[in-house]
Parts: sequence; C-alpha cells; structure tokens
Amino acid sequence: MRRVLFLLLLIAPGLGCLQTAPEPALLEVRPALIDSQLGGAVSLLGSALVPQVRLDFDKPANSNLSEPVVSAFLTNDAGRVELVDVSWLNDTEVVAVLTNPAQLGTWDVHLIEPRGRELVLPAALQVVDCAEVDCPLPDGGFVTPGDGGVVTCGSMNFRDRDLDGFGAGNATNRCGPGYVSVGGDCDDRDRLSNPGALEVCNGLDDNCNGAIDEGQCSDAGWSAFTGLQAATNDFVSASSYAPGALWVVGGPRVFLRRDETGFIDVSSSCPGNLAAVWAEPSGAAEVAGADGGVGQLATGGFTGVACTSERVVAAPLVAMTGFVVSGVVQYAGVTAKGQLYRWARGTEPMAMTTTNLTSRDTVYDLHGVTPEQLYAVGVTQMGAGGGQGNRRLAVWALQADGSWRAESLTEVDGTTGTLRGVWVLSSSEAFAVGDDGMVLRKSGGVWRRLDTGTTADVTSVRAFSVGRAYVSQSDGRVRRWAQSTWQTVFRNGAGVRFNDITGTSEEDLWAVGLDGVIGRGPR
Repeated sequence: MRRVLFLLLLIAPGLGCLQTAPEPALLEVRPALIDSQLGGAVSLLGSALVPQVRLDFDKPANSNLSEPVVSAFLTNDAGRVELVDVSWLNDTEVVAVLTNPAQLGTWDVHLIEPRGRELVLPAALQVVDCAEVDCPLPDGGFVTPGDGGVVTCGSMNFRDRDLDGFGAGNATNRCGPGYVSVGGDCDDRDRLSNPGALEVCNGLDDNCNGAIDEGQCSDAGWSAFTGLQAATNDFVSASSYAPGALWVVGGPRVFLRRDETGFIDVSSSCPGNLAAVWAEPSGAAEVAGADGGVGQLATGGFTGVACTSERVVAAPLVAMTGFVVSGVVQYAGVTAKGQLYRWARGTEPMAMTTTNLTSRDTVYDLHGVTPEQLYAVGVTQMGAGGGQGNRRLAVWALQADGSWRAESLTEVDGTTGTLRGVWVLSSSEAFAVGDDGMVLRKSGGVWRRLDTGTTADVTSVRAFSVGRAYVSQSDGRVRRWAQSTWQTVFRNGAGVRFNDITGTSEEDLWAVGLDGVIGRGPR
C-alpha cells in the first residue's frame, strides 16, 4: 500500500503521467560584492540543487541518497579562481569561500551541482578593493573610505590577510572578519610567520622579531644517513608520520624508521617494483608496487612485521595519498593513465569512474587536501615521437563527477617538459615540480613558474605555505624556497639523485634517492 501511495505522489494532478523533475538552476549570489584581498563567504542560491535519489521498494536497504558533492569556481578573461569549503546545504543553497586574492572585476560564477551538471551565472560576483570603494561589512556595519567617511566600528584594528590572528600595517577604524586587534605581522601573506610563531631553521623571520633563525640553528645543517647506502636500495618514495619516523620504499625494499634506533628492513611479503608509500599517523602504511605488470597493494604494520593484506589492483598505482576523515584514514591512488582508486587500510581498492584522460596523457604524482580536492600532475604528448619538444606540462584537478579537468597553464603556455611531483595546500594554492628545473606555484588560483636558476630535474616537493617549500633534485641537492629566493640546504657528497622528499614540519625533513642515499635535516 505504501508503494502505491508513493507513486501517486509522483503523478501530476489531472495529467495521468509522471511529473518531470525540475531542472537545476543557479539564480543569485550573495553578497554580490566581495573584497579582492580579504575574500569571504558567499551563498549560491538556486533551485532543484538536490542530488539524485535512488529508491528500491523491493529492497529498501538498497535505496540511497547519492553523496551531495559540489564544487564551485569563478571565471572571467583573467582566468579561473577556485572557491573552497564548498558545501551543499539544501535544494536551494550552496555556500563557499573565496580565500585568496582575485583580480578586480566582474566574474561569472560556476557551480558543479550534485548530479554533475555545470550551472553558470554570468557576471554575478564583483570583486573590488574595499580600501577604495564602499563595502558592506558582514557585521551589518558600513564603511565609507576616505576622510570624513561614515564608520560604524567601535575600535581600531589591523588587516589580517592570511587569517593567522595577527594583522599588518597601521590600525584603521575597520571591523569584521579579516580585521584583528593585534598587529605586528611581518609577512601577512604567510600564515606561518607572525609574532606568535615558533622560530625554526628555514632562513625566514618566523616570529617577526627582526632576526632570522636566531639561537635556533647553531647545528642546523643537514646530514647524510649512511646506514642504508647500497646499490640494491634505489629509493623512490618516502612518507613521514611523526618527527624522525618514516617509511622508505624502492624496488623490492621497504624500510621503517620508528625512532632514533634506526631503520629496520620490513621488505618480506611486500610487493615488488615498489613505486609509492603513504604512512598513517598511527605508523601503519600502505605500499604500492607491481609484479609482472600487475598492480599490487599491501599494508605494512607499525611493529615492523612483514607486509599483510596484499591486494591486486587492475593496473599499478604510480602515486597515492591519504586523509584522516572523522578519525578514519581514507586513501586515494592513481595509475599512470589517471584511473583513480579509493580504499581504507587493508580493504580492496575500488576504481572510481573510468578515467577520461587519453592515451597521450601520463600521470606521475597525486596529492590533495581532502579526498574530493585532488590534483594529479604529469605530461601530455602533443605529437608523434617521445622527444622533449612534444611534451607539455600537465596538471589535472579532480571534478565532482570523478573526472579530471586540465588546469589552465596559460602563464607557462608552450613550455615543454614533464611534471613529476605535486603538493597541494588548498584548492587555489599548490606547487608542482618537474624536469629541467621546473617549479610551478599556484597562488590566487593562477599557476606561475618560479625561476629556480637550475637545469637539474626537480623530482619532488614538500610545501608548508605558498612562501616556503622544499624540493629534491636529480643532482643530489635539497633546495628551499623562502618567499622569493632559492637556497641549497643540502647536497649529498656524490651528487646522487634524490627522488622524494618528506617531512612532518620544517624541523623534520628527509630526502631519499638512488643507492640508498638519505639526507636528514635540519638538526
């Protein structure tokens, strides 16, 4: 009886046929005015934004409401800017945040709604400089800039662009989100630099006292770890999970370091031809490799026992990363052709939707800030033959429907080469590195090249903010990007290639490479 009643609800009165589901639409953006430097939250208002509902009356347990995943971004002639923290609230509202500076002007708003359709609202959001024009404040007040302006704030505050709780410049009679009562921030573009920060050995003034690395770095040099140096130990991937603790893999070898007692060999029962490892905060890890061309995945135990839970993947994974979501670790891995897999530790990997990359595309690395916000990097072959001149840098962003979207690289348009590593800070901030000294930085939603001054291949990157990152290179160097300059912080004696860099902080970094070469620093 309940089934009959429900079906009647779907029949349009007087028509005798099933009612057509309304098409989704994006109708309005609030507020329509947003500060270019501060950014802020916006609401995307529309209709019929609900995800697909699947009902199975014969087997009610099979009924489900598909995951309401949405994504949103802005576009105009200047390019594309991602919105972050995009959340589906109900069938009429999605909320999102513009976190980074965006070019002044009028922007189209795009929403990929839960069913994968792209909704566009042209010229819906205007990005302005609130120091030059009137801006409504989220607290209900209103500020008119200039002498004699109308001010509703009851205190003097500092502009806090990086939202670290400390402002910069002179105090003004402004209030609301992005304004704080404490000043003294020496770099208001880097949330890791402020008067309350810990000074670390990185060539920067972290605590804004006017001195660099004071009293902290008398013995801050990097050092080589020689215990594993051997021609049989060609390391390709490493993953830290605690200060001084990490997993290292390459070929058939797997090593675990839990403390200062050193590395232990846990290679037994692990896959061969290992390509990737990711360590959980608990100390367990997943390792990925191949045997005879067949992809394999295995769990390594914290206690140093051999690999367990060995599983087969349809194609070998070239990279993987993990996330702790509500206390549960979720993994994502990718094949060379962009097939994405997801799984939890020890469970069977599940292939997501079939990859939309072509035979011309090859993926080398994967990283993200959430399971839904992933970037892959690699190369697109533009013509016949494998020559360097036919290779184009490629960055792909994961979409709500599980497909990959090629990122715009107009700032480096026409540049040849291959990207080998990526580190994502947010949906609009990231680093990508590759052959011939290539380093790209995404800031404000735009990818730009950083001049490294080297032709050595950059093999991997570990970033902590858009102004501080560390890379490993094929000439055996570890180099640091500190706001605007590059500095070599370590070079192994023989110039042996480093393949990967990992670390839990700027005070706990490791680089691994061929012949078992490992560098550690600073210490």
